[in-house]
Formats: sequence, C-alpha cells, structure tokens
Amino acid sequence: MHVEIRTPDQRLRVFVSSTLAELAPERAAVAKAISALRLTPVMFELGARPHPPRELYRAYLAQSDVFVGLYWQRYGWIGPGMEISGLEDEFQLSDGMPRLLYLKSPAPEQEPRLAAMIAELQSAGVDSYRSFRTPRELGRLVRDDLALLLSERFAVLATPPAPSTAPAASATPPPRRSLPTPSTSLIGREDDIAELSSLLQSPDVRLVTLTGPGGIGKTRLAIAVGAALDGPSRLTEFVPLASITDPALVLQRVAAAIGAPIEGTRSALDTLIEYFAQSPTLLVLDNLEQVTGVATELDQLLAASPAIRILATSRTVLRLSAEQEYPVKALVVPAFADDPSLENLSALPAVQLFVDRARAVRHDFTLDDTNAAAIAEICRRLDGLPLAIELAAARTRLLPPVTLLARLENVLDALGTGPVDLPERQRTLRATVEWSFGLLNDSERGLVEALSVFADGWTLDAAARVAALTEDETLDLLDALAGHSLVSVVANDDGPRFRMLATVRELAAERLAAGDAGADVERRHAEYFAELVTNTGWPAERHVEWADSLGLEQENLRVAIRWFFTHDITPLPHLFRVLWLFWQMWDRMTEARAWIDELRPRADALDEHARAEVLFTWAVTAVEVGDDAVALDAIDAIEKLKRPVDDPHLESELQLAVAWTLPIRDDFDGALAAAAAAVDGFRQRNDPFVAFAELSVGMLEASLEHPDRARPPLERVDDLGAQYGNSWLEASARTQLASLAVSAGDLETARTLLGRAVEAIEAAHLSSLTLTFALVTAAQLARADGDSERAATALGAAHGLRSRAGLTAWPLSRRREHQLFALVEAGCDSATYEAAFAAGTELSAREALALVRSAAT
Repeated sequence: MHVEIRTPDQRLRVFVSSTLAELAPERAAVAKAISALRLTPVMFELGARPHPPRELYRAYLAQSDVFVGLYWQRYGWIGPGMEISGLEDEFQLSDGMPRLLYLKSPAPEQEPRLAAMIAELQSAGVDSYRSFRTPRELGRLVRDDLALLLSERFAVLATPPAPSTAPAASATPPPRRSLPTPSTSLIGREDDIAELSSLLQSPDVRLVTLTGPGGIGKTRLAIAVGAALDGPSRLTEFVPLASITDPALVLQRVAAAIGAPIEGTRSALDTLIEYFAQSPTLLVLDNLEQVTGVATELDQLLAASPAIRILATSRTVLRLSAEQEYPVKALVVPAFADDPSLENLSALPAVQLFVDRARAVRHDFTLDDTNAAAIAEICRRLDGLPLAIELAAARTRLLPPVTLLARLENVLDALGTGPVDLPERQRTLRATVEWSFGLLNDSERGLVEALSVFADGWTLDAAARVAALTEDETLDLLDALAGHSLVSVVANDDGPRFRMLATVRELAAERLAAGDAGADVERRHAEYFAELVTNTGWPAERHVEWADSLGLEQENLRVAIRWFFTHDITPLPHLFRVLWLFWQMWDRMTEARAWIDELRPRADALDEHARAEVLFTWAVTAVEVGDDAVALDAIDAIEKLKRPVDDPHLESELQLAVAWTLPIRDDFDGALAAAAAAVDGFRQRNDPFVAFAELSVGMLEASLEHPDRARPPLERVDDLGAQYGNSWLEASARTQLASLAVSAGDLETARTLLGRAVEAIEAAHLSSLTLTFALVTAAQLARADGDSERAATALGAAHGLRSRAGLTAWPLSRRREHQLFALVEAGCDSATYEAAFAAGTELSAREALALVRSAAT
C-alpha cells in the first residue's frame, strides 16, 4: 500500500502526547527538536482553541503524521464519560501511525495505571521506546530518531518494489511470541533446566517459584525453561512485572500481555480463567517480589484453570500451599585443597561465564595459566553471583584479572555499570541490592544490618545475641529474610547455619555504620565469640569437633580479635592461650604469630596472670614456626615469673612450653623433667590434657633412645585418644609407636600402626603436624625396606608441607629426624636423592597422605 509522505517543505506534522505540567521542560525541548528539522510540532500549548479538549486532540491526531509519546509518573486526567485518561486515549488512537515513545527515569512515584499502560506496550513488543533523564537528552533523542524515521520512510518510497514470482504469503499472521530472545548464552544451568522442565510436567506441580537474590539469574533461567517447554501441546507466555507495584494490576497486566481483552465489567480473573480454559499454557511471571499480594488471586486462577502451570521468579516466596520453591543457586567456586589445574578451573561454570562475558568486550581474551587462578578467586569473592561475574568480566576491557582482583575490596561499586539493556534495578550491584532492601519492613531491615557484622556465616544463637533479640524473634525474622532471598541457610547436625552474599553484607554494613546501633552490635559480636572460645577451653574429649566448630567461625574470630585490639586487649591473652591449639590443628600458626607479636609489646599493661598467658602462647607458637631465639627468650621469661602462677592448669601448660623448647638447647633431660612435671600437674587434677603431656614424654624418651620408657606413655596416649574420641592424639601416638617398631625391626607391627594412624588422620581436619609425623615414619619404614628413594620422597613431602604452612620440625623430634635425613641421603646417590626429595616437596597434602597409606601396606 502506497503511503504518501510529504517533504519537509510541506511541514510534516508531529503530535506530542504527554501530561502537561510535570513534563513542561521536556515538551519545550521536543518542540525545539521538531522545529529544528523544519517539521510542525502539534501541541496544546501552541495556542488556545475554541473546542473541547477531547475533540481537539482527536482532530489534531487525525491530521498528524508522527506520534511522539512522553511518559513519566502521572497517568493524566480522565474526562467525563471516559474510563481512561486522555493520555492513554491518545496512545490508542495513534495505532497505525509511526510512533516514537520515551520514558523518563527514574520514576519512583509512577502512578499504577501509567505503569500498567507502559508494561502493556512493553510486552506487546510492537513499539520501540527509549529512556531519558534530562530535557536536553530527550531533545537530542527526538531529533535523531525523527531524522532516522524520515530517511527510512523516504528510502522505502524511493525504491519501487521488485516483481515477485514467489507465491502469495498466507494472510494468517505469524504466531505471537512473548518469550524474550536472550542476547547472551546461558552457562552452568543445564541441570536446573532439566530439573525444572521435569518438575513443571509433573501432574502434581502447578506453581514453581524461582527464588534467589537479585542478579542470581532467575529471569534468564525462567526464559530458558519456558523455551524448553514451549511447543504445540503447551504455549509459553512470558509476562514481565517489574514495572507493576500494585498487586491489583497484576492480572490486568497478564491479560494485556497474552491478548485476552477485558470486556465490560468483567474482572481480569474471570477473563483469564475463560482464556486458559482450553489452552494448556506455561505462564511465566517475572519479578513478582513487589506484588506478592496477588498470591491469593493466582491461587484462584490455578484452582479454576487446570490447563495452566505457573513459573514465577521472585526474590520473595509467595507462601501458597500450591507453591514449590526452587532456590536458584550461585555458580559457586569450590575451595580447592591444593592448587587446581587449568583444566579443572576451565570446567567451572563461573569461570566459563567470566571468560564468555570477557570475550564480549575483548575478542582476544583467553583463559590461561597467568589469569585462571585470579579469575577463580574473583568468582569466589563475588559468591558466584552471575550478575556480579558479568560486571566484573566487563571490566577486563581495561583491567587484567589479576589487577581487577586487587581492586575488589568494595564489591558494590568496584564493578561499575552494566549494559544499558539491563533493567534499571540491575545496572549496578548496588541498585540490585537496594531494590531488595526496599522490600523489607523496619524489623527485617534492622536485623539484616546487625547481621552484617558476621563474617562467613552465623548460628541462630549468635544472631540472637548480637541483635539483642530472643531466639524466637530472631528465628521469625531470619525466616522472613530467607524468604526475601537475602539470607541463605544450610542445615547440619548442630542446627542451621546462615549466610548472606558479600554484596548484601556490604550494603547492610554501610547502613549499620551510618546508624546509631553499630557500636553496640560490634561489641556484642566480639563478646559472643570470645565467650564461645574461653567457655570451652581445651577439650581433650571431642577435640576434633571443637576444632572443627572453631574452623567454621574463624572469620568471625578474626573480626572479634581485631575489635579487642582496638577497644580492650584484656581478654586477648586467655583467648590466644586457648586458640593456640586450634591454630596448630588448622595450620594457622603464621596467623597466630602475627597476633601474638602484635599483643606482646602491650603486655606490660596487663596483670601477671595475663602476662604468663602471653608468654605461654609466645613460646609455643615460636616453637612451631622454628623461631628458636624467640622461643628461648620466652621460656627464660617464664622461669623469671613468680611461681606458682595462681592457676594450676596454666602452671602445667607453662611446664609443657618449657619441655617443647629446651631441646633447642639440646637439653633433653631438662625438657623431660618439665614434661614429667606437667604430667603430674594434670594428673593431680584429673585433667584430660594429661594426654598431651604424656605424648611429650614419649617423644622425648624416644629422642633419648629409651624405647622401653617411650612406649608406655605413647600407648596411654593412644588409649586416651580412643577414650576421648580424639583422633589427633591417636594419630600422633600411633606414628611414634610405629617409629619405635621400625627401630626395633618389627616392620609388620610398624605397618599396622602406621595404617591405623592414617585412619585417625583421615577422621579429622588434615593437619600438617600429624601428617608430617606420619611422613617421617613412612620414610623410616621405606629405608628399612631398602627403598631409600621412596624414603627421600617422603622426607621431601614433609619438608614441602611444613614450608607451605610456615612450620618446622618440632624440637622434640629434630634430633631423630636429622639422623634419618643423613641415613637416607647416604643410602642413594646424590642425584637420585635430590630428584626424589624435590618430587616429594611438590606433593599436595592428599597426595602425601596417599604416600603414607601405601607405605603401610
């Protein structure tokens, strides 16, 4: 059909539709842009007319050639006898004209009926629209868009249609497709798509809600599932709801999106029930969190429409009986025990997503050995949140991954702004999280701010103490926050443990710091974790469980320790005295040294008991890391204390510190006397810690080459370890007993004991101390078998593990180890020894344990 387009000298007319008062500056900018192109703006304010407004704008529209719609917050005036405003009437009357539409943002107070009107035109997908912020920006957009529109239409008219020999096209219009076409690939969701597709085809499942925090990828996953299920037997309808804030408008929005006109006085619910009666449909409702009040109507729709299934995305659950919640998980990067290979890292969906999005901004970007570890750490630091990973990857346009990682201290703002085709609420991580915070009530917001003080999770008890609430109050609020996808929960044998994403925690911490409650929250947090440690002490019974529980809280403990350094160092001496054993078992000794070195210069301000505790921790941590001079200085200071210290347990502990340190001076007799004194002290009080003192006696007697005197205390330690359920004690005792069996030539007994030691090591957190004990014994056994090369590998593994953990051999066992090193080195040629030793230093902890296990068979 030929459409007459008048040339500019014929003054083509452009009708401008908007509310008048709120957009007056914008209308002036548009009028200027239209006039600059020598076109005629058609606008009310260009002159008074002796006609009613409705007749006037309808007449103007009928004579116009192009329609320009400007929309912000007001829906406009509804005239007498009309059900819609003049603004919406103008839009409907313009159907068939070229339309240019512009939406002003932000629009925090947008009226519901205008929001519904905009949402309808967005879902129809017929008209393009653009966003603007200022009148100047709008004027530029209108000028450019009109110029392009005119040039395109003139080009169409100037080119006569080519004759066609093809058969006439069918008059039947193509099927309407409401599912958006994604512009990027979906990575790491194959299992989710398969599971959700199966779930939604189950006859018992009518409503599935994809929940999760903003940026987790709910919408993208819902589109993929909808596409997988879309077909001849079931149509998928996609309805975006982010612009709707009134639950009463949701079903109207759905009806408009699927093309179900609401006639007369019928309700939207009745219209949809009739529409879906014979139409098997998967209805995808995207972004329901701000309109969860529609849940009751959705329940009624499901009850009356057996042919439909609903797949919803929401940061908040709907809490309907028919609802099946499906939490969308992050693309988590696991914590590797050892340095992962490039092949292992490249298989991680989070890393694949980063690389894919990085290539969108740098076509030559590649994953290689120089950047793989940094990319994996970036993904881990961002909690595997897809939106955060995509924003980070976009930064590779300017920054290589290693540099980007160094700048990730402030996650909310470090990653900049995302693509302009993202929703406004997801352009930045900050906007994404603030959207979720806006859905909370005051109590929920107060708790999430208080919870930001926790690092790497918390328990219900801890949350209640820190927030100064009862456990019941805290549990109710945590349930609400979990429903808003701001808190995640993991159930275990000790009860639930809660976490929040780094992005959520960062914004919550900002708000906590800006308010009045922050100081009290931080104090209660520090006091809670100090009590958690000091009320338990050193339990010989359930020792592994004790260490593992502290391992879960080590980040919180670091926060608490830093608070005490800043506000009150008084609790730190006792806290460090207890934590020392945990630090040893979890290979945190270099961290322990840093803490005690920071405290020691301030110890003069403490009382004598506290100074004695500082000296104990100072001595034993120095022994562990091989700082012999500091260890000797510490026990010299211990000897100068007024004795006895007013704490029998501490007195025995100080004797242990002396026993562990004196072998540095080759004073094994003095060390043995101190260890024996510690045994007596602990035994008098029936203290289970006597087992650690007995272990020291056995190791010292072995170093003095008194096997008959070494064996009984070591056997008692093994028995006590079994009695207490303390696998650390069992592993240590069995490796020493196996070593004595090798020295006695009883290799079969040695193998049996070493195998039992491996079982005990595997039952606890893999500690470098116990593993290196076992490796030295494995080397001794290999040498006895005549395999010096294997022995060198085991010794190299022990050396490598200690070096990486910042440890050295215990002074109690150094003499025997030095002798073994010399014998093994003498047992093979230099090149063979060096190669085997070097190979051992490269073994991971798990590989080293496998080496010990093979030696025991």
